Amino acid sequence: MAIDRDERAALVEAVRDAAAAGPREFLDEHGSPRRDERLWKLLTEQMGLAGLLVEEKDGGAGAGVAEVALVLEQLANSLAVVPALSSLGVATAMLRVVDTSAAAALLGELASGATTAAVVWPAPESYTITPVLLAAGTPEVGAAVAVSGHADFVLDGFDSDVLLVPATCSGVAVVVGIETSDQWVRRTAMSAMDLTRGIASVDLTEAPGTVLGVGADVQGALDIALVLIAAEQVGIARRCHDAAVAWAKERVQFDRPIGQFQAIKHQLVDLLMALELARSSLDNAVAAAETHLIERTAGTGSALSVAASVAKARGGDAAMLIADQSLHILGGIGFTWEHDAHLYFRRAKTLEVLLGSPAAHRARCATLLLAAAANA
Repeated sequence: MAIDRDERAALVEAVRDAAAAGPREFLDEHGSPRRDERLWKLLTEQMGLAGLLVEEKDGGAGAGVAEVALVLEQLANSLAVVPALSSLGVATAMLRVVDTSAAAALLGELASGATTAAVVWPAPESYTITPVLLAAGTPEVGAAVAVSGHADFVLDGFDSDVLLVPATCSGVAVVVGIETSDQWVRRTAMSAMDLTRGIASVDLTEAPGTVLGVGADVQGALDIALVLIAAEQVGIARRCHDAAVAWAKERVQFDRPIGQFQAIKHQLVDLLMALELARSSLDNAVAAAETHLIERTAGTGSALSVAASVAKARGGDAAMLIADQSLHILGGIGFTWEHDAHLYFRRAKTLEVLLGSPAAHRARCATLLLAAAANA
């Protein structure tokens, strides 16, 4: 379904208005925030955003990565306490890439908003995708298997209804869907720097699951996840920059707004340049992700890997730089618990290291480009 510029602008405005209340009443100082159920129902049941990336034949809206990125950017801008990145973004992208009848059935459930899912990445601190969990059974789509293993840092894993688990079954890479209500699934909330998003560790002891895909392009799904993380990073950077600009116009020292001082002007311009570079990289990565979802080939996969790493690196750099520097521009008020600046800094830091640091992605990008040049 093609969405024009006016429809995208209306989508952004609707999400911004829906999430305007902010995260404060749902925070937990120990890193276990409560989901904003009112907002999640509004986004999924009334606005239908849970099925944004789901094709129309599977009961979704048939939109694309660009629209999902816009929604995630706006929700990050408000630090909304909903499983948008994990469920309507990353998990849905995983199922789209798996592309089987079993995956399509679960996509229909996610599109309704009644079910949420989270992906258990093998190495959440890097972009590697070698499965570490083991599945016992037959590696066939729809087959029942038993999965065992441990995983940390699962985004929204404590509140999700289904876990999507890349695993190894009889030496074959598979993606397994596991219902979290099963007694053999044990989830533990982890203390997190980000107070607006729950993170869990997961222990599976022969947990029953269903094979959703065999030999799927899980690396492609991870690269799309990187693009969606970059969208959140751009949203955080934009909000922090806007807050710094607004404060520079309001705060008066020596009978002048501090924004009139040359040092502050230059600092804000430098931060804006970092933001725009991150946004440009995100736009390029979104286009690469759209192309790969339509035509999954080695060429589109390679282009997506490069673009996703560039977006993740620049997004991580921009979000951290602007979140940090905006704290200094805000001055003393920015370091208080009552101000939201530290919440954005916490989210920025968490996303910076999730699925690979900026330095790691710059190294990956260089390796991929050199390999492509050598094979040309």
